[in-house]
Amino acid sequence: MPIASYRCVSYVNYNFYFNPFYYIEWSEFMKKKISLKLVASLAIVITCLFTTTSSYAQFSGVRWTTDISNTPEQDRDGNGRTSSTSGATNSRDTFQFEITTTRTSELQRQEFQFERRSDLHRFRGEFRFSSNQPNFDRVSVAQTHDDQTGSEGVFSIYQVRRNGNNYEFGVQGDTTEADNGYGNFDTVRIELDRWYRLEIRTDSINRNNTVEVAVLRDVSSGNEIWRETVRGGGEDEQYRKVGAYRLTNGTGRVIVDWRNMQHWIGRR
Repeated sequence: MPIASYRCVSYVNYNFYFNPFYYIEWSEFMKKKISLKLVASLAIVITCLFTTTSSYAQFSGVRWTTDISNTPEQDRDGNGRTSSTSGATNSRDTFQFEITTTRTSELQRQEFQFERRSDLHRFRGEFRFSSNQPNFDRVSVAQTHDDQTGSEGVFSIYQVRRNGNNYEFGVQGDTTEADNGYGNFDTVRIELDRWYRLEIRTDSINRNNTVEVAVLRDVSSGNEIWRETVRGGGEDEQYRKVGAYRLTNGTGRVIVDWRNMQHWIGRR
């Protein structure tokens, strides 16, 4: 058996190095293989570009100017801490939001609520979850609210949920729309003590037909790791909220930091 194996290998090596016809056939085979790989890679690039272009097409031609007067106020319920809102408008500073109880019998939120804006508006900021309080689930870090009250007033909730030992970032949309459940959108795994940049662009010009595009990037690498579009519902005016908000069926203590929060108003 060892001899037969050796002969087989010797024959193949001999043909490869000394048989010109085999070399030509091998070259043609490798050309086809490389061509197929290039076609597959090009298809992936085109798909990514199409996805990026189509999701941002809603905002093509929009001129963004800094919203210098969007001042937040504290929105607090339950037990915890919310940073002072002093200097929070378009600030590079870090603001901390902490829920300090595990009780689930009452509402738990520690957030900033920004002013109402109509038509085209945009938000960008960076957040991280602290490993000092790792035992949490279903916590929102940012929301877009319609200009009304009640559960139907929430247009989008950007949140982190536990999946085993992992933490996953995702979104759920307006509860009046059947296709806006959390499970209908993609999720991405994130890590504690790591900064992520969330950018949200909202077009609420058409009442009940609001469109919102959100992108999540890893701050250290700058890479985009998640993108989603939320549609349907919506009011003429909306406002942002950021911080820590424990959702229905949410659990645990949690610490969320936000920094580099900026706001823009869009015009076509």
